[in-house]
Amino acid sequence: MEFEGLSSVYRVESKSQALSDVSKDLYHAMIKLREKAQKDHDAALASDPDSIMCEGLSERRKRVNSLSQKIVDLRMEKVIIMALRTSMGSSASLDKLTPEEREYYAHIVALSEKHRSMINKDGKNRKYVIPDISGSAEADTAVQDSTAQGSDVVTGEMNIEAGGAIVEMRSAVPDDDEELIVIRILEDLPPIAGPEFDYDLKKEDVVRMPAALANTLIKHEKAVLFRVTP
Repeated sequence: MEFEGLSSVYRVESKSQALSDVSKDLYHAMIKLREKAQKDHDAALASDPDSIMCEGLSERRKRVNSLSQKIVDLRMEKVIIMALRTSMGSSASLDKLTPEEREYYAHIVALSEKHRSMINKDGKNRKYVIPDISGSAEADTAVQDSTAQGSDVVTGEMNIEAGGAIVEMRSAVPDDDEELIVIRILEDLPPIAGPEFDYDLKKEDVVRMPAALANTLIKHEKAVLFRVTP
């Protein structure tokens, strides 16, 4: 690559929002051109530092360094935008990327996808995690992720009156249609991780929770289905 070629790449790159079609060895060529500009300037400086030639080569060296860095910055910004769009589900053609840019693109996509998935680590996509409540290795498992995106819990006190029960509860409204059932806890339990927050359940607590989690407690005889009777 010569200086004119570098200037041409910069002009095209700066006028378009899309990547221009460049040689696959663009970065190597720019490095070689920068090295040559520096070498030519050093030779002139050693020969006659006050000459017009030395001054001209000094300006050429500065211009080569400036243009090559601007090209890198322009293309880097465009690669980032491509990678972000890809991480959000769009398709992208990589034909105009150099090998260095393909590697950079892949890293940005991976990091962007990881960053976008951060909200899935907790909250609505969080798995139910039940500690060893049965005394067997069988129970020390994570219960199904379940489609359990709406699992706001309801806790309260149970009062028995004339063969019936009144349950006073505090709750937020679930944000989806997953079935919620009411159970009564039979013994003190260790904290259980739920999709929205942890459950701290004690004996005789009455709690409304997603069926998947409630049925697991019932299965291990840590709770019973609770029905409010007239």
